[in-house]
Amino acid sequence: MSRRDNNMRNETIQSITQSINRLPALEQRRERLLERMEVSQRELAKLKASYDTQAENVKKLENSGVVQSFQKLIGKKSNKYNKAMIELLSSKFNYEKEHEHFRDLEEEDKDLGTRINKLLQKKAELQSEISRREKDIAANENHNHFDEYNRIMRETTAHATQLVENEEALKAARKVKGSASASLEELENAEQWATSEMWSGSGLVSHTTKLSKIDHAQSTFNRLSTQMKDLERELADVHLSETTILSTISTANHMVEFWFDNILSSKDSAAVLRSNQAQIRVLITQVKALILLLEKNEEQLRIKLAALDQSKAELISNCVVCQTADGDEGASCGL
Repeated sequence: MSRRDNNMRNETIQSITQSINRLPALEQRRERLLERMEVSQRELAKLKASYDTQAENVKKLENSGVVQSFQKLIGKKSNKYNKAMIELLSSKFNYEKEHEHFRDLEEEDKDLGTRINKLLQKKAELQSEISRREKDIAANENHNHFDEYNRIMRETTAHATQLVENEEALKAARKVKGSASASLEELENAEQWATSEMWSGSGLVSHTTKLSKIDHAQSTFNRLSTQMKDLERELADVHLSETTILSTISTANHMVEFWFDNILSSKDSAAVLRSNQAQIRVLITQVKALILLLEKNEEQLRIKLAALDQSKAELISNCVVCQTADGDEGASCGL
């Protein structure tokens, strides 16, 4: 019998899982500890430099004739020398104190490292065991959890696919929102052109300026139109209960393509512009609502996937037939 089998006999998957659940907290604690060790190392370097400076000062005084002269005259060292010695001893004490502190931190780091490594080893063993059990359940039609396992996996695949489609639709909707806001700005600018001499003027400069602004505006509308078509295509693959928003976006998509043609050909361009501004404001409001709807849908899909993962984990870890009390794994599964 392998060492892994012995471990799985002596400890249940639930107890191992409870141990492994401490890993994130221990790893975070070690990260904070390493930060403290870095601070301590910097403090040690500073204290060592201070100690070396004080030691050098004392050495200079001892090598000078001042100390010997005072000792001969009054039989004791000078106040200057005494002060230097006190500062040296103080520096030595502070350095040794911090050094002991650093050694304590090292011991704590070593202990945490050992505990984390043991849990990581347990985690690897558990993952291996879970993987083995899952393969056994998935491959054996006679297993009493075979049908339930496959149901969970089918639902997981379906929800994961929907999550991807939802994410792409959300990305497309956010692009449309940005381009729609830019298009509204172009329409508001165009209303100013319609009432200005630049719009009605016939000079070369006026004509060139008009063409430049029209080209820029048309480019913005074209980008919006293309992005709305992309959004329609992405939404076709997303399961949403709300259809009013989708209808509004589809209608607006066809409307945008003719905006500037209508503006240029209309006798009352200012009125057309104001109408178009109102239409795009509705579009922006609807797209914002769509984004909120897609975000809510994404959250629900993630919750469902998490619940399915939990159900699968419980199915596998609580399977008593995958490991009998005497360690004869899979005996009751017909494996």
